[in-house]
Amino acid sequence: MEKEKGEELVHYIHEADIFRTKVFGIQDGLIGVGAIALGAAGFSHDAIAVLVAGLIATIGQAFSMGIGEYISTRVRMQVIQNEIRKEKYQLKKFPEMEKQELVNFYMKKGFTKEVSEKIADYLLKNEDVALEEMLMHELKVFPEEFERPVKLGFLMSFYLIFGGLIPVFPFAISTYLKQFGFNFALITSILLVILTLGIFGILGTKYTGLSKPRGALEQIGTGLIALMGSYLAGVILAHFIPISYLP
Repeated sequence: MEKEKGEELVHYIHEADIFRTKVFGIQDGLIGVGAIALGAAGFSHDAIAVLVAGLIATIGQAFSMGIGEYISTRVRMQVIQNEIRKEKYQLKKFPEMEKQELVNFYMKKGFTKEVSEKIADYLLKNEDVALEEMLMHELKVFPEEFERPVKLGFLMSFYLIFGGLIPVFPFAISTYLKQFGFNFALITSILLVILTLGIFGILGTKYTGLSKPRGALEQIGTGLIALMGSYLAGVILAHFIPISYLP
C-alpha cells in the first residue's frame, strides 16, 4: 500500500466483482473440495475413495456455485435496473421533488441554498446526468461496477474446478502409481493447498492493500482450519461408522 512520495495510486474498484468471484471460486475449490477430500481421507484412508469423493465434489460444486453466482448476480442486476426505472419515472413525473432532493444533498455538503439550486438546475438539464447523480447519492448504486451474470457464473465455475482439482491430484497419482502411497498423497495434497492459498493471498494484496505476508497467512490460516477440522471429523466418524459397514 505504501508508495513513494508523488507516485500515483491505482484504484481497482472496477475489478471488485471479478476479484470477489475469483477468490470465492478458488477458495471454494481449495477449501471446500479440499475439506471433503481430506474428510474422506480421514474416514477411509483409501486413495481411490478420496479421488472419487473429490471429483464428485468438484463437479457438483462447479455446477451449483456457477449457477448460484449467475442467479445471485442476475437478481442483483434486476433489482438495480428496477430502481433505475423508478428513478427515471420520478425524474420525468416529479422533477421538482427530485430537484429538492438534489438541493438538500448539496446543502448537507456545505453549499448554500442558492448554489445548491444552481447545481441542481444545471444537472437536471441532462436527464442522464441527473439520473446518475440520483443513483449515486440517493440510492448509493453504481451500475457500471457490476459485471455480467453469465461471465461471473463461468468465472466461478472455472476457478472452482481449478481449485478443486489441486487437493485431489495427489490422490489420483497415488491411485495409478502405487509406489506413491496414501500418506504421500495426503501430505502432498495439504502442501499444495497451502502453497496455492499462499500464492493467491499474495496476489490478492494488489486489491486488498494488505501486506503480502498477512495476505498469505490469512488465506493459509483459514484454509488449514477447514482442512484439519474435516480430516479429524473423518477420523472420528470412522470409529462410529467403520468402513466395513459400507456396501
